Amino acid sequence: MKSFLVAFALCLAAALPAWASNADTEQSNQHHHEQVYDLPLNDLFRKPDDGDLVTRTIKLNIIETETGYMLFEPDAIPINHGSVVRFLIKNGGELDHEFFLGSFDQVAEHHQWMLKNPDMEHDDPNGISLPSGETVEVVWKFPEMVNLEFGCLIPGHLEAGMWGVIMVHDHLAH
Repeated sequence: MKSFLVAFALCLAAALPAWASNADTEQSNQHHHEQVYDLPLNDLFRKPDDGDLVTRTIKLNIIETETGYMLFEPDAIPINHGSVVRFLIKNGGELDHEFFLGSFDQVAEHHQWMLKNPDMEHDDPNGISLPSGETVEVVWKFPEMVNLEFGCLIPGHLEAGMWGVIMVHDHLAH
């Protein structure tokens, strides 16, 4: 599975220059995602309503290796559509990181935006900053069957391997 993802990432990396010309050029550290993306965020996933109960907790660890890789573990996560998932994300590395969740196009667009605005910090519906040594909680509801991507879009971190995929599928399919 990881070899497929690596091949996909290489294809994605080859396409990034084309997306760069369409990226937002605003030079502010405040960024409103709904102004950048054509696809509304909550078409794919959304924060749960007050009455929604968490159906699954997923622990994600951020790892920095001695050889320079930066990783999320796990990096491929199957989720039943309709689930309400609590992500517990632990930054066990020495560097600050972030967790950004979106469609593949949203992640590519936002990655280009971050290259132009490297000091931006996230604290919004689909992205959150993770200081070194801290654990954060993010809760999402996944009402649609879709494949999503997550990653750390701080310049250089995605390229160092800090990304993964979420596959939201029908719980009857195996």
